[in-house]
Amino acid sequence: MVAKCRRGGRSGLEPGSESSASHRAPGTSIYDAGVRWITTYIATTRNPKGQRLAWTRFQSYVLPSMLGPDLEDVNEEGIREFRLELEHERDLSPHTVTHILSDLRCFLRWAVEVGLLERSPFPARVMPKIPEVAPRGFDERQVAVLESVPGIGGSVLRFLLGTGLRWAEACRATPADVRGALLEVGSTKSGRLRRVPLSPALREEIARGGPRIVPFSANSPGSFSRRIRRYTGIADFHVHRCRHTFATRWLAHGGNLAVLQHILGHRDLTTTMRYARVTDALVEQEAARVERKMEGR
Repeated sequence: MVAKCRRGGRSGLEPGSESSASHRAPGTSIYDAGVRWITTYIATTRNPKGQRLAWTRFQSYVLPSMLGPDLEDVNEEGIREFRLELEHERDLSPHTVTHILSDLRCFLRWAVEVGLLERSPFPARVMPKIPEVAPRGFDERQVAVLESVPGIGGSVLRFLLGTGLRWAEACRATPADVRGALLEVGSTKSGRLRRVPLSPALREEIARGGPRIVPFSANSPGSFSRRIRRYTGIADFHVHRCRHTFATRWLAHGGNLAVLQHILGHRDLTTTMRYARVTDALVEQEAARVERKMEGR
């Protein structure tokens, strides 16, 4: 990572060179400060994928922008213009713009913490507004089609639909992780150990299977998804929708929201609450139930 961060004769700072953090260093270039941020803060707070994304955003968008050659040149107006540049000149999606601006905000806060800036110039209310989209799972007919897929593909689908695991987590799971009626999930996105309930049918299928429950690469969700799309005819199938399906079915059948948060491994309950939005189907189902009760049926 350090080698990647150096360019044209500029001397990037080595990881751990925080001895100057106790005093301000006026005139520090955005590039040199960025190298320090990537090789110290980002390297110790994000996973390898997150580190690569942070460096790509910084190198591809922050450095070429008109924010100024030195860190002290960055100001609120420049950041607002930077957002407009990302949206209108770069034609980036609101989600991508949000990720880039979030990293910029993190970078500037870090600069304050280590003494490179007195205050962060990141302005309030500069983030794009992203319309909330409810997580989309599969309907019961599609679930039936997916669960009936033969061979290892069907076994994998039943496991994904029955546990709500992320693809990489599912690929790392083994029968040895089963503890009674629970599956222990250790290597998670949040880094926390969690326990996921397993139905009796799923436990039996795992016991009959091989040493890996999902014998595919953690880097191959796309190829598996394409294979399932071709076989089932579900054109918009993706493995992550199995996770959405598990969550919406859990709540539709009266499952507890806080327990679902633990099962899915969400740090923040607000993330889990996306699944608590009632759907048209659930509204119709509940209305029919109330109507039958009122009519004494």
